[in-house]
Amino acid sequence: MDKHNMLSLQDTQRVYLELMKEFDKICKENSLRYDLCGGTLLGAVRHGGFIPWDNDIDVAMPRPDFEKLMKLDMNNKISLPPERELISLINGKFLRQFGRYIRKDVTKEEGMKDGSDCRFLGIDIFIVDGMPAGDNALKAQSFRVKQMRRFLHTSLERKGTSRKGKAAAFVKDLYRPLLKAVGSKKIAERLDKICRKYPFDSSEYVGCVNGMYGIKERWKKEEMLPQADYKFEDCVFKSYANYKIYLGNLYGDFMKLPPEDKRVPHGSEHYWVNEAKKVEEES
Repeated sequence: MDKHNMLSLQDTQRVYLELMKEFDKICKENSLRYDLCGGTLLGAVRHGGFIPWDNDIDVAMPRPDFEKLMKLDMNNKISLPPERELISLINGKFLRQFGRYIRKDVTKEEGMKDGSDCRFLGIDIFIVDGMPAGDNALKAQSFRVKQMRRFLHTSLERKGTSRKGKAAAFVKDLYRPLLKAVGSKKIAERLDKICRKYPFDSSEYVGCVNGMYGIKERWKKEEMLPQADYKFEDCVFKSYANYKIYLGNLYGDFMKLPPEDKRVPHGSEHYWVNEAKKVEEES
């Protein structure tokens, strides 16, 4: 990988937008529901596209739609552009509790990962499951998910690494060998089992059970189901019509900009892999 070919933020956003156009087309052609979610929906509402300093795209799919998508792909019923791939725990190509639509000509550097995780740029596809109606059950599920997700991330990371510093890395290194012996696949499968405990179709409440906002992810399915069109850069994509409920749950006063020192990309640096001059030529 030639690090001199690092994509700028603007180029990274453009590449993501190309992927999103393709993903939108796949879903429309196969009658699959998706919704822009998280910071991507926030960007659509507040900025009419990318949050200016953001460098990725996230979507969410109800589990029935996500599983249908993966089944269609595994049965070769979907024609993907070159260098593209759908990966998930279902096809064994991504050991996480969500999916990803990737392009394999753009790779990223993540210093903490041990090489077994996905190293390509891609849209995260989060799975929407049912969630318990009772607050105690919700907190219990959220706690189990958080713990299992921590175990999964630790199992995918290199020795001596932690986002919380050397002391945390030392503690992780004490139990990391055990997690690696169990295997990331088994941990991811256990996490997925916890997330799918409450079926989407029969639940009053739904949400991205594995989402980073925990109990804030839950809302009534009847409020989640209506969709609307949202301008996103030069495109129009689908998401929740009741965006004020969703974004309010996650961010509070979501129209308020963060302090300037917080307006920075939160993802990895991305690099062009195969054709060093392609980004320059297409810009």
